[in-house]
Amino acid sequence: METKVTLEVPEDVSEEARRRAHQAAVLALWKEDAISTGVAAAELELTHHDFLDLLASEGIPVVRRSPNLQRIKEAQRKLANNRP
Repeated sequence: METKVTLEVPEDVSEEARRRAHQAAVLALWKEDAISTGVAAAELELTHHDFLDLLASEGIPVVRRSPNLQRIKEAQRKLANNRP
């Protein structure tokens, strides 16, 4: 399934304003969990890493859900036992 974000703006709006509006729309959809990180990055023509950098520069937390404490404890146990 392909996702494309389209905005209609007046003709006299600058390209920079159009770009910022498009970015804001994509980020809003991403924050609402309506699109994935990969889809958001592709929509903004960014790599996954560059999208994460964009989130950081905008002060938007990357993690949107509670941590899986069971997985964390398991990883800590493995590290303590020097096992992969």
